[in-house]
Amino acid sequence: MDNSGSIDLMFDRRFLPAGLLVSLALMQGCVSTPTEPSTRTPAPPLEPGTYMVFGEVYRTQDESRGYLEIGVASWYGKKFHGRLTSNGEIYDMYALSAAHKTLPLPTFVKVTNLDNGRKVVIRINDRGPFHDDRLIDLSFAAAQELGFADKGIAPVVVEALDVMNYPDEDLSKDETSYYLQVGAFSDRRGAEALSQRIEALMAQQRPSAPVSILESELEQGSLHKVWIGPINDLAREEEIAALLVEANIGNPMKIEVD
Repeated sequence: MDNSGSIDLMFDRRFLPAGLLVSLALMQGCVSTPTEPSTRTPAPPLEPGTYMVFGEVYRTQDESRGYLEIGVASWYGKKFHGRLTSNGEIYDMYALSAAHKTLPLPTFVKVTNLDNGRKVVIRINDRGPFHDDRLIDLSFAAAQELGFADKGIAPVVVEALDVMNYPDEDLSKDETSYYLQVGAFSDRRGAEALSQRIEALMAQQRPSAPVSILESELEQGSLHKVWIGPINDLAREEEIAALLVEANIGNPMKIEVD
């Protein structure tokens, strides 16, 4: 499924001589889902390790060791099929790949769909998605593997695979990350209010844990879920869950991601 009517900002895909600016073409239309990134190849860097898109400067990470983040995934398909990715490869919507704003290119990651528990290992070779609320943009094939190709977005955990990204180093690990889903709302304002209550409670705790609002797409509208995590210690996860119950915030659902 393609978002043929979305805002489409693309840079010239040809290899240009060093020092030349890449021309931009901005075409506006209605926005629908699944959303696609507005650009695949960023403008030339302002300084080493940085680039600018839509007036915002992004700084790429020097390495991916230990990267683990929770967020919203989208996917992109036919519009960019056969075009150059940010590291000069040809984008194939039927292969397993992804775009990320800051991780090194390439980086192998494991992506877990929090709605259904399905996982996929993919290689990041592109930049995007350039939306504030999106963490990663998957190829069509990767979205199929995760079971949301018929939708626009899904809540996910993205973990860099150190053992694949640094094969010459002893970086193997056997750890489980824990997450707590505390509530789900059709209206984002309800999720924001609950998130603020949890953040106030977590501010008094050491160690604390991140609080996020993740969106799942339904047949009718969206569902905004409040998540806590990652939590790397089972005892700490159980302690936080007990605190939430004691504070009458809710009875959280535990999710394990390994």
